[in-house]
Amino acid sequence: MTGHTRDYQKEFSRFAEKEIAPRRGLHTEEDFPSDIWHKMASAGMLGVSIPRKYGGRGGGYAAVVAAGEGFVESGHNVGLALSWVIHQVASRFFIHGFGTEGQRERYLPALAEGTATASIAISEPGVGAHPKNLKTSAAPEGGGYLLEGEKSYLTNGPIADLFIVFAVTGESNGRKEYAAFLVPKDTPGLSLTEPLKLDYLRPSPHCGITIDSCRVRAADVLGEVGSAYRKMAVPFRDMEDALLMGAVIGGMKAQMEFLVAAFMDAAVPATDGIKTELGALDFLARTMRVCAYQAAGMIDSGMDTEAYQPLLLSLRYLAKDFQSRLERLAGVAGLSGQGEFKALTTDVGKIVGIAGNVALIKQKKLGERLLYQKVKHETEKG
Repeated sequence: MTGHTRDYQKEFSRFAEKEIAPRRGLHTEEDFPSDIWHKMASAGMLGVSIPRKYGGRGGGYAAVVAAGEGFVESGHNVGLALSWVIHQVASRFFIHGFGTEGQRERYLPALAEGTATASIAISEPGVGAHPKNLKTSAAPEGGGYLLEGEKSYLTNGPIADLFIVFAVTGESNGRKEYAAFLVPKDTPGLSLTEPLKLDYLRPSPHCGITIDSCRVRAADVLGEVGSAYRKMAVPFRDMEDALLMGAVIGGMKAQMEFLVAAFMDAAVPATDGIKTELGALDFLARTMRVCAYQAAGMIDSGMDTEAYQPLLLSLRYLAKDFQSRLERLAGVAGLSGQGEFKALTTDVGKIVGIAGNVALIKQKKLGERLLYQKVKHETEKG
C-alpha cells in the first residue's frame, strides 16, 4: 500500500469513527441514511475513483479497497460500504471505462459531487444474472431503442438517479447479444418496485425496476452494442469481488477486536488452543489484505480479469476459513448472539458468499485447463 492509498484508509476510518460508529443501530435500519451520504458527498468521498477532470479525486482501485477497509474497521457497517463501492464501480468502471466523452461529462461530475447516484441493473426476477436467462429487451426504434422488461435486486436502486440497464439486442450463433443503456430515473416507462426488506447488509437499499415501453436514444448506449455482457457484466463480477475485499478485511479486523475484547472480559481463560486460533485469524486476515491490495494493483495496472482471478478465488477460500474459525471462537467466548457482532459477521459472510456458484464454475475451468494442458503435452510428446 502506498502512502497516498494509506491516506484514504485513514480518512475513511476517521469519518466512520465519527459518523458511523455512534449510530450503533445502523445495521437494523431499513431507511437509507441520507444524512450520512450527504456528509460523505460534502467530504468528497463519493468521487474517490472518478478522475479529477470530472470533479473526482483521481484515486485508483487500490484507493477504493483502502477506503473500504478503514470505513468498515472503524464503522462496523458493511452495508453502507457496499453502497459506496457500487457507486464507485458504476462511476469508474462502467461510465468512465466505457462511456463516450459526452456521457462522462454529463454524468461523472454529478456522481463525484453526490448529486446523483447510479445503480447497475443486470439481474432479473427468478433467474439472477445468467445471460442465457435474461429477457429484458432493446429493440431499435426511430434512431433509438425501445426497452421492455424487469430487473431485480438492484443495490442502491431506491436512491438511484441513473440506471445502467443491460438488455438483449439480438442473437448470434445461438447466443444472446447485449447492450448496456444509461437510463435516468425520470425516463418515461421506468418505475421502481417496492424496496426489498432484507435482514442483512442494512442500510444498503435494494429494489427492482420495471421497464415498460421505455424509449432511449442511441446516444444513451454505453459501450458497444452486442458485446456488453462479455465486456462489462462478466468483468464486473470480478471487479466487485476485488473491491469489496477492502470492506471484508475491515470487517474481519473489527470482528477480531470484538473477539479479543470478549476474551479479555470473560471468565473463560485464554488457553494455548485459543491463542493459537487467534493467531490463525490474525495471519489469515493479514494474508488476505496482501492479496486484496495485489489484486487491486493489478486492476489499476490494466491487467484483465484472468490475471487476478486466482487471487480472488484464493481470497474466498481464506475468508471462509477465517469465518469458520471465528465462529467457533465466538461460541467459546459467548459472543455469537450479540447484536453488533452478529450483524457484522452475517454481513461479511453475505459479501463473501456473493456469486459462490460463479466462483465454483471458474474454479472448475482452471481444473479443465490443467487437464487440457496435460493432454496437449502428452500428445505433443507422442
